[in-house]
Amino acid sequence: MNRILFACLFLLSNAVFSQSKAFECELMPLAKAIIKIEKEFDVKYSYADSLIADKRFLLLKKQYSIEGINLEIEIQAKLQAKKISDRYYALVSIDENNRLIPLNEVVIGSFLINGVSKYNQRFVLLPQKSEVLAGVTDSDVLLSLQQLPGVKSPNETVTGMYVRGGTQDQNLMLLDGIRLYHPGHLFGMISGINPNIVKSVSFYNKATPANYGERASSVIDIETSGKLEQQATINAGVNALNADCFMQVPIIKNKLDVQVSGRKSFTELWRSTTFNQLANKVFQNTDFKSFNDSNTFQFYDYLAKIIFKPSDKSTITITGLSINNDLNYKYKITADSTSSQQMSILDDGYSVNWHHQFSDRFSQKFSAYYSVYDFRYSKKKENDTTQDYEVFKKLNRIVNSGAEISFHSLINQKMQLDYGYQVSGNDVSHLFNTYNQDVGIDLNQRKLFNVLHAVYLSHDYALQRWRFQTGLRYNYFSKTEMHTFEPRLFIQNKITEALVLQFSYERKNQFMSQARENSINDLSLENYVWVLSDNEKYPIQKANQFSAGFIYKENNWLLDVDGYYKTINGITGLNFGFFNQNDQATSKGQGFTKGAEVFVQKKAKDWRTSVTYSFQDSQNKFEGLHAGRYFTANSNIAHAVNVNLNKKWKQFSAALGWFWHTGKPYSYINERGMIESFNENNLPVYHRMDVSCEYTFSSGKIKFRTGFSIYNLYNRKSIISREYERQFVSVGDLANERYKRNDYYSLGITPNVFFRIVI
Repeated sequence: MNRILFACLFLLSNAVFSQSKAFECELMPLAKAIIKIEKEFDVKYSYADSLIADKRFLLLKKQYSIEGINLEIEIQAKLQAKKISDRYYALVSIDENNRLIPLNEVVIGSFLINGVSKYNQRFVLLPQKSEVLAGVTDSDVLLSLQQLPGVKSPNETVTGMYVRGGTQDQNLMLLDGIRLYHPGHLFGMISGINPNIVKSVSFYNKATPANYGERASSVIDIETSGKLEQQATINAGVNALNADCFMQVPIIKNKLDVQVSGRKSFTELWRSTTFNQLANKVFQNTDFKSFNDSNTFQFYDYLAKIIFKPSDKSTITITGLSINNDLNYKYKITADSTSSQQMSILDDGYSVNWHHQFSDRFSQKFSAYYSVYDFRYSKKKENDTTQDYEVFKKLNRIVNSGAEISFHSLINQKMQLDYGYQVSGNDVSHLFNTYNQDVGIDLNQRKLFNVLHAVYLSHDYALQRWRFQTGLRYNYFSKTEMHTFEPRLFIQNKITEALVLQFSYERKNQFMSQARENSINDLSLENYVWVLSDNEKYPIQKANQFSAGFIYKENNWLLDVDGYYKTINGITGLNFGFFNQNDQATSKGQGFTKGAEVFVQKKAKDWRTSVTYSFQDSQNKFEGLHAGRYFTANSNIAHAVNVNLNKKWKQFSAALGWFWHTGKPYSYINERGMIESFNENNLPVYHRMDVSCEYTFSSGKIKFRTGFSIYNLYNRKSIISREYERQFVSVGDLANERYKRNDYYSLGITPNVFFRIVI
């Protein structure tokens, strides 16, 4: 009774002294009510999906302030709205003793755009709630991440993400626990992850929690929705490259749901301007001139998921995923000879996840996964008259399976522990061979197997204005019989409500990586091969990163500054075919990266603008190269600037972005085929402007989204890479090195459109 009286007085006082509005919510799921409240009162709530699942909310029509609504949420849903800023609130649970169970605190509630948040050292992207980004069509997950500080793609691919000097193979990418090795379509130009099936993307570029291992750089952890729906939902759309559809159907109400999604290109049937522009960029300096009904490229990705909730405290999910790319190309060399090339890239996976909440303070999770990566490429030249033929073949295959059991313990309101055990097996093989009508030669082949055992412990402790996250991971690699320890540390100090200081350190080890092979083929696109460390030819990579910075927030201004220093040992390159035809040696080396990231943002109710500046100096050295001295890494981008502007008019939103960076380094080779300088020259500066627009509307319960994007609006042609291809045209080329210079240019003006319907 006293609580009801207090609530009435509270609401009455807020109606007088706070801004209030006439507002109502018919009885509906709390998740939908929150969306309605956010839109009406221009606020944002952050919360764990499990907190609001199965909760319903009702507001009778009358005057409400946001404080009054927060009190209603507390009374009806047993959730308290903790105020983070004037606009942002975090929903936390209240147990039976009225003690708060803490959530991972939101440091920045709206980073770059609405739908991107920063939780301590973790960025979280919510594709279904994200605003439009410049040049991004239909919320492409990986392309969206590239607009975060410190993330670059020197070759203009969505999968070629270089994070703080780390290479693309040093990023651990997961989808519901499934390891992904080629998460792209059209040679990495678009993401292989359908954004309309993704609930959240967690991105770590420093102080990675100890439960993540296997890679030396960043972590991209993608989760699909595990929430049960009350009725069937359909989300379908089409753009200039593909069509897709997602369905979730309740089989047993509040117990069992099934999700099915598929995305398929129609490039083999109709080639849009968008596809032609992408193909022109991808296939430059190759024999691929045009596509038609005979010469085709196609891709697809499928996902199926079962969500089963046997009790209020248990959830079981089963996920299956397939990402596929196929190329079939044939052309005439002369009147009586032809060349044909086929390539297929398959990335399949399955996972099972079981989460059980024993109590508010203790939970357990068990997961198991199986991943297969299969790359097949062949090139065949044949003469119809002489019946002669020549074939080059390349294969690369990974079979990866594993399991994990983990536990979460909430010691008290300020302390929690996470700990667990992981085991995984990795079977990695590759093969290069060439043969003709007379002889067959194995150029290089390898098959290795490794079992990884890991145990980890993470500790999270909050003390007044301090926050400490510590972790330790232990790995045992059966192939090399090596033991490694990986400490992790993140320290945060809230000096004032506006100023936060941060420091972090992490050590990581990587036992499987990509080595570059420069074998002779017209398709110089997928010239990387996954290899397993053996501690001889391919050592385990060992990386360390120190980071320090601060965050300042005041009056809708945000300043985020971070500096870092990374070292790595054990990097290698497979230089097959580069120095001479039979050279199969690897170059072992080490490197370091020092850099800084500055992010400035100003926001208002209907618009926001931001500027990102990144500095990076990556240096490598290898045995037997450049007299053992350091030289600039191939992918180094010394200076980069991104400028973004977002504007919203009711249901219409637009984004404009300008991207500028210094050119990549390249080596100079003289007429005698000798390298005169190792990456001492730089390509010209790169810049482009992108624009995207989106319009949303509804008809009854059906929602529609449509829009367009234009990449490289003013069609600037920039050199993004300069490479040298060893020539073997005559017998003399075997003894005397001769190279052909290939310049690769950026993507030209590329429009795209999309239309989406949600039922």
